[in-house]
This record gives sequence, C-alpha cells and structure tokens, in this order.
Amino acid sequence: MKKRNVIILVGVLLSAAILWWGLAQTQENGSEEAGAESENHLAENQEKMAVLYQAPRESIAASGQEGTRECIEFWNNLRGFDLTRQQSEFPDIKTITKSDRCSTVPAPLKNLHDHFNKTCGPNANSSQCLVALYHYRAALTDFLTRNLKIEQITDPKVLVDKVLANREINPELSIKAAEKLSELEPNLYDAKKAQVLGRLFMATKNSAGTNEDAWGALDEAIKSAKELGGSDPELLEAELMSELFRPNNLQRAEEKAKDASEDFPGEWRGPYFAAWALF
Repeated sequence: MKKRNVIILVGVLLSAAILWWGLAQTQENGSEEAGAESENHLAENQEKMAVLYQAPRESIAASGQEGTRECIEFWNNLRGFDLTRQQSEFPDIKTITKSDRCSTVPAPLKNLHDHFNKTCGPNANSSQCLVALYHYRAALTDFLTRNLKIEQITDPKVLVDKVLANREINPELSIKAAEKLSELEPNLYDAKKAQVLGRLFMATKNSAGTNEDAWGALDEAIKSAKELGGSDPELLEAELMSELFRPNNLQRAEEKAKDASEDFPGEWRGPYFAAWALF
C-alpha cells in the first residue's frame, strides 16, 4: 500500500480519537463475563472523558508577549468555561467569552481562533461549536504550557488537551502526554487508546516499515489497551492496520482480518473486517 494511503487511513483513525465508540458484545458463552467487564470499562471511560472535556480549566498565566490584554482575558474565559453545568439551551459561548475583543493572536492559534469565531455564536450548531471549542482550547493549553516538560504536569485536563492538540502535528509529544495521563488515571481507556494511535502513526510513517522498535512499542501499547477496551472495534481496527503494514506480514494480516470478521456476526463490521483480508 502506498505511503499516501497509509497516512490517510491513519489520519482517519487519529481523528476518531476524541469520538465515542460503539460497544460490541461477543456471542461466545465462555467470554460473556469478559465482554461485560470490558463494556463496563468503556462506559466508565466515556463518563470520565466527558467530565475531563467539559470541565473548566484552571487559569494559566500568560504574558503580554503572548497576547494582548483582551486576548488573555478571552483565553481565561474560554479555558474557564464550565460545560458540565446544566443548560436549558446551548449557550452563546462566543459572546460569553468575549472572543470578538481578541483580534490579534499568535500564529500557532490563528486558524483555530478564526474557526471558533466562525463556528460559534448565537444559534450556533452545538456539536460543531463544541468541536471548535475543544480543539481551540486544547491548542491554547498546549501553547501556554509549551515550556513545561510533560513530567511536570499533574493536571489530567491539561494532559487531555495536549494529547488532542498534538495527535497529528506532534505524535511523539501526544504519546508522552497520553503515557503521563495513564500514570495519573490508570483505568482511563482513552489514554491507552491515544498511545496506540500515536504508536501506529510512528510505526507506519517509515515507508519501508522496518522500524522494529516502533512496532514493538505499538504491540505493547495494543496489549495494554486491550486490558481496558477489548471490545472496542476501533482498537481492533488499529491492530489490523498494525498487521497489514508490517513488512512480509500479509498472510498474518489476512488471518487476523478473517478472525475479526467472525467476531461480529450479523453486524456491518463483519463484512467490513472481512474486506481487510482482500487488501
């Protein structure tokens, strides 16, 4: 498979890192308990991630060299906005945070700033505005903590933001943030999954695919993630990709795809995974 196709496929998986996923139940009687436990882990993870994404961020000091007084006020408002509060209707986040008063932003934030202003406002589509807010806030957190080492960060919300902000532009940093997040939240599946997706990108970015250390690190990440999210189809898909793109590994990839298709009888995922065997 061409490197361009690899990058596209990996990009699809990376973009799915912040989405909620469907849960699959096994049909084997002997594995029902394990399947139920895995589903419980995933449900708990969804609740935890919802809190981490929606909770307000603690203020981070910014200097006048990083932004104007109006922008610093807006950034504090944006990062401090509490989405966990019960709302009768979706709030006008753009007006509440006074984003219009911030007209000059650093280059790393400009595109996301403009997208936020365009997407959010009165009568905004709530899902599109939330995505714009999450991405802008993540990039803002990453920008304001750019001089901190990952080891110095102890706030899970900051680490969640850094994982999201760097998952495509700096996967190595994203992996480090996800690993630190796993130390702080050992049962948080999303942190494990982010490591898998980052490791997958790192292993496949070499067109020859011969980096054994990268493949080994990916295998360990998959193994660790399976302990919490064994029934997540996206994790299985990442595992299939890891088999498919390894050099001289086509037969094993085909066998893995066939086995995966049999795990989802009567679902659309069955034929989908079966098609992987035809790559």
